[in-house]
Amino acid sequence: MKTMKTMKTILTSFGLLLLPILSFSQVFLINDDFENETAGTFPSGYTLQYNGTGTANQKVVNTVVKNGTQSFQLEGAGSWSAEALKAITCPNLVTVETWFNMDLAANGISAGIGIGNMNFGSWGTRVSRLEFCETGNIYMTSYYNGYGPRYLLNLQYQTNKWYHIKIEHNLTTRKAKVFIDGNQLTGTINSVAYSEFDLQPTINPIQLQLLAGNAGTARAMFDDVKVYDTNALGTAEISKDEMIIYLSENQEELFVKNIDAPVQYKMYNATGKLIDGGKIVQNAIPISYLKPGVYILTGKDKNGKEFSKKFLKRK
Repeated sequence: MKTMKTMKTILTSFGLLLLPILSFSQVFLINDDFENETAGTFPSGYTLQYNGTGTANQKVVNTVVKNGTQSFQLEGAGSWSAEALKAITCPNLVTVETWFNMDLAANGISAGIGIGNMNFGSWGTRVSRLEFCETGNIYMTSYYNGYGPRYLLNLQYQTNKWYHIKIEHNLTTRKAKVFIDGNQLTGTINSVAYSEFDLQPTINPIQLQLLAGNAGTARAMFDDVKVYDTNALGTAEISKDEMIIYLSENQEELFVKNIDAPVQYKMYNATGKLIDGGKIVQNAIPISYLKPGVYILTGKDKNGKEFSKKFLKRK
């Protein structure tokens, strides 16, 4: 009992409320790695809205894979896309993440990732859609009986290469941010640059939407698809100079930026148990030993300024 009181005192001294115990099933609205699916079949829990080059080609495969041994393939055809949906109940702040590979591109819209509602509009509504198109162009847009604003992003993609995609949606402000391989992208319309992108303004999303386009034969691969409540994982808005933390791509290091070294830290799990502590060296903390879950990093910089941050280790 004394130990628990001490932990509570430590956490509240950093202005941090104790978190409830969070399992993956509680945190994630969708968390699909396709490892338990049968290769050659359409994954369970998804609906095939359009079948592209044929239903048999929309399937779990073990040929082009990012993590583990299987991924999800969609193959679109000329004038007929392949689109897979999965139902979700979206909070106001919702994030979509996936590994993505444009295995075969067409001369036009080749693939898409976003959230929407197929019950509205002639061809359904895309509240958000990140589009991978011809010549390596990437666009962020929306669609409801026609396109909304269409932003050309400041990154060219390559075929046959895996990218980590993250789209953070704010359904209150109807804005989204896009991150690829951990870098926030900007986009332009008429030579004006934007860091947040307009969502479809009126319709509430109820589905994750994954697409291989209809500009010709186009094959898109998806792995480790996740949708989650952004607030649950503590990705709050931050100012330019505020201390931030982020994980390496392989989830083995936690990086700390915008803080005056040296820094003493303590790390707790979601129940308030002390896991680790020490000095942050070269703005990084090794975390390969941590199990997947939600953790809390607290500490002080050399000036005595206190901080507390949540982070999610996915693997």
